[in-house]
Amino acid sequence: MNQQAKYKLIGFIMMFASSSLMGGIGAFTRFIDAPGDFVSFWRNFAGLIALSLIFCFVGGSWKKIKETRFSGMMLLSGVFLGLLSGLYCLSTQYTTLANASFLIYTGPIYSTILAAIFLKEKLNIKGVLCIAAVVVGMLFIVGIVTPEGLTLDLDPKYTFGNAIAFASGVAYGLYLFFSRYREDCDSNVRSWWNFLFGSLSIVVLLVWHHFFLQPLSYTEKVNGVTQFDASGQIITHAWNMFTMPGSSWVVLIAAALITGFGAFYLLTHATKRLKAGELAAISYQETIMASLLGLFMFGETMTTFQIIGGALIVCGGVAQIFFSTAAASKQGEKIEKEEEIRENLEARLDQEQEREALS
Repeated sequence: MNQQAKYKLIGFIMMFASSSLMGGIGAFTRFIDAPGDFVSFWRNFAGLIALSLIFCFVGGSWKKIKETRFSGMMLLSGVFLGLLSGLYCLSTQYTTLANASFLIYTGPIYSTILAAIFLKEKLNIKGVLCIAAVVVGMLFIVGIVTPEGLTLDLDPKYTFGNAIAFASGVAYGLYLFFSRYREDCDSNVRSWWNFLFGSLSIVVLLVWHHFFLQPLSYTEKVNGVTQFDASGQIITHAWNMFTMPGSSWVVLIAAALITGFGAFYLLTHATKRLKAGELAAISYQETIMASLLGLFMFGETMTTFQIIGGALIVCGGVAQIFFSTAAASKQGEKIEKEEEIRENLEARLDQEQEREALS
């Protein structure tokens, strides 16, 4: 395997690890007595703190940040990183979980289309089929497509929540799209800016949510299971950061470091190595991890359609990895041959010059 193929394969491994870590956020939040958007804030802010501490021990890191030319694309990728998770968490309070999950997962499709239009990233028929497979798999695994039909709920009472969920999907797509710019930027520097602006954007969401929508609250849970009252409504309580249980803080910090710092840091590195279509084909691994954690940690059964959906996501992702690395390998071989030809020509020229000098 040549360097081009290795570079691409490492990108896929990073994206796979990132999406797998992201899939764990649902399991963590079941044991955190805090609003979802506050959890989202810590996923970014913990990354900012962790990376800043690392920079303090790695010489030259802060200097590299100062020397790197800042641009609007770096600002936008950070803002949309925060909005994609913050808006999704907010949407789950105003629409069904199936609606919210489906609409945020439309994001990779938007990024693929935008990259094809503005960045001229070509997507062949193999890539289209891979993305189609994982999208269909996502529809199965999040429960939008079931044996009984479609479950997407378009009830007018969910209009606001659906709009917020749609905005989270747009934010997801724009994050992936804008991250494809500035490939010259060091990924650690890019991650630091992403965490900073992601945290700030969620602070704005928190203020908007608390003062203009409804006071922040959290869902009552027992052993990770949401509690309902006699009328079937979810039980919620007013939230205060200063009265949060110590156990919630421990789980929150763990969730922030694993599903925030770890996942988003790897995602930033992956976006530098992979095209938008390649990122899209692997991003839906997150839904498989969420389903598996629900199965093993909470005894939630997976339907036949969900198992089929998971298989489609795996097949589409593996196929994309195979096709992309094979193409990168061919490109690498072509580059190596061109370099070999150039070196041979230069050697011949040197020999001819030596002969002329001797004569």
